[in-house]
Amino acid sequence: MQPRLNIALKACRSASEIITKIYKSKDQDELRSYDKIGDLLYKHIADVIAESYPYGDDDILGPSYVDREIIESVTSNENITSSIDSDDDKCIWVINPLDSYENFANKFPLFNITITIFQKGIAQAAIIFNPVQDELVTAIKGEGALYENTKIRNRSLSKTKILYVINNSKIKLNIENMLDGSERFIGSKSTELIYMASGKIDLIVYPQINIWESAAGVLICKEAGVFVTDFAGEDDIYNSKSLIASKEWLHKKILPELN
Repeated sequence: MQPRLNIALKACRSASEIITKIYKSKDQDELRSYDKIGDLLYKHIADVIAESYPYGDDDILGPSYVDREIIESVTSNENITSSIDSDDDKCIWVINPLDSYENFANKFPLFNITITIFQKGIAQAAIIFNPVQDELVTAIKGEGALYENTKIRNRSLSKTKILYVINNSKIKLNIENMLDGSERFIGSKSTELIYMASGKIDLIVYPQINIWESAAGVLICKEAGVFVTDFAGEDDIYNSKSLIASKEWLHKKILPELN
């Protein structure tokens, strides 16, 4: 997976030149008119990857890389494994060109480009790249997660004054009496999951999340030692809409309250 990850990084750095130039040269009102920038970035990333890698029979999306039917199938959370045979070694690339547009448009520099590479329905490699801050986080399944070539391990042991992200007011109302801490909302799910992996956030609860938002961050969290399941406690995150991430003790405490 490392060669593919290197190509993904090349594509992210190339796209970052576009987005950084716009971000630094425009004011907040002007940035809000760039509501189609995600499409521009997606096409650019896809082209860079296609030029760098001979897809052919090895990877889904083919030589042109722009196959909207497959992209929509994969990113709809409708059983990602249905896009390839269970015994097929082909890879599926899932791209989120801008997470999040709201932070970008409001001159808040916490937004990322993410790319995740799946094989047999399992996330095998992921990259999260902040184009403005030039920060890189990567993971390869079974090999750990890295922040700028330094291994990430979630070593947070705090059981008081935790920081949490609960993306639903009803759920927050139901469980906040169990949480001794405060809420931290960042607006970029990939950034929040990086913070979860590194121990800057202690609990994340997303009742609704799409695969292109969760894929890279979930792999990074798992490789950093974070417990990540859906609300049913199942590991099949990418075929579910819900997600809870935390240390084991907190996961066991909160999970029953979500069902």
